[in-house]
Amino acid sequence: MPSATFNRFADAATVPGERAQMGRVSGVLWMTAAAIALVATFLPGARHAPLGWVLGLGIAVLLYGLGCVTGAIPWHRASINGIGVGAAVTIPIVALSIYLTGGALSYVEPLLVCTLLYATFFFPPRWAWPLVAELILVAGTPLLYDGDAIEYAYLPRFAVLTGVFLATTWIMVGLKHRLVEAEARQREAANRDPLTGVGNRRSFDRTIRRELRRRTEPRGRRQADTSPLALLVIDLDDFKWINDHHGHQAGDAALRQVAERAARMLRSTDTLARIGGDEFAVIAPGAHGEGARQLAESIRTAVGLVEPGSEVPVPSASIGWAVFPADGDDCETLMRCADQRMLGLKGNGRGPGGAAVPVARDAAGTASALSPEAEPRSRERPAAG
Repeated sequence: MPSATFNRFADAATVPGERAQMGRVSGVLWMTAAAIALVATFLPGARHAPLGWVLGLGIAVLLYGLGCVTGAIPWHRASINGIGVGAAVTIPIVALSIYLTGGALSYVEPLLVCTLLYATFFFPPRWAWPLVAELILVAGTPLLYDGDAIEYAYLPRFAVLTGVFLATTWIMVGLKHRLVEAEARQREAANRDPLTGVGNRRSFDRTIRRELRRRTEPRGRRQADTSPLALLVIDLDDFKWINDHHGHQAGDAALRQVAERAARMLRSTDTLARIGGDEFAVIAPGAHGEGARQLAESIRTAVGLVEPGSEVPVPSASIGWAVFPADGDDCETLMRCADQRMLGLKGNGRGPGGAAVPVARDAAGTASALSPEAEPRSRERPAAG
């Protein structure tokens, strides 16, 4: 999978919900560490600074963790870079806790593993490695102030800890890479039509609702998007006949061709999805009524184009459209309006911007355009055989 895909998904914390989750997990870890440290302070043999300092730091850490868990500290409003800076600023608190709880014999030092796992799991590599490097430096601070550190064999312990931290980080970053790739493949499979490669109904529903929320539900300081939104519904008029007379393999080829041709007519910001057996839909942000009509005409023309020598049957298409907010302000209303417009075009003899130019088929299923004057009231299919 291209590295761009990994970069896209690796920064899951760019989503506000993920950032809030990071805050809650961080809060739980801080509160757990503080509780363990406070309990350990009263166990026999524990070395620590004056009790007041240890209790003061423990209570402060508990309150900070509680603020993260409850949302009093608004993690969801910060960017991933802001959270990374915040983590780098709070890691020195760990150095202080090591100092207050015995230095080279600190009983809270093993809790560094929790911070290590948190940094490598939640942060992208560009932040995980610097944070782990800071943790290693923090772990080595007793060598600077504890005169008994060498006697307690802290130097070889620190060397081993450094190697373990670096190896664990390398493993976690690689594991996360693989997990992210697997998630990306699953997400792609869950939102793609396997036959045509365009979006499926799940993808369509999610996209149309997201676009409508952007226009109807302002969030915080962000105002609602005032641009229009066009929804096009494409129905293939001849698909059943193609399946009946040419077989399902030919029908599958026709569907793939329709998807490819329709996709060529769209902008990078538009979404094409297959929402039924022979039905497609297009979501076109920013398109108004006339733009939707022109887009429908372009797709209709492209889908119905007969290429000399091609063995793929060419279906005709009926296309209805609806525009937010003129035709409705929710998905159901827009779909109903687009369907009604499409059915009206089917019944009234389709013209420019609505559906397919009338076609006639020979026994081989080859389509040819008819002039409007030559359009029959109802298309007759040639007898099978």
